[in-house]
Amino acid sequence: MPIYEFKCRKCGNVFERLCFAGDDENDITCPTCQGKEVEKLLSSFSSVSSGSGLGQALSSSSCSSSGGFS
Repeated sequence: MPIYEFKCRKCGNVFERLCFAGDDENDITCPTCQGKEVEKLLSSFSSVSSGSGLGQALSSSSCSSSGGFS
């Protein structure tokens, strides 16, 4: 049950929604304006590296400017 980010094309509101396996993305409405024209956004994520001590989070900032990982 992942949480996805959506952006309303009508008002520009960005919101999150918990999506279940059987959910239809066409039924998602903006909580601000009730618009049905929403787009799923690509979200960044973080992970925990086992060797970095006390769970230091690694984020998308570890990518190089050329788009690869450093």
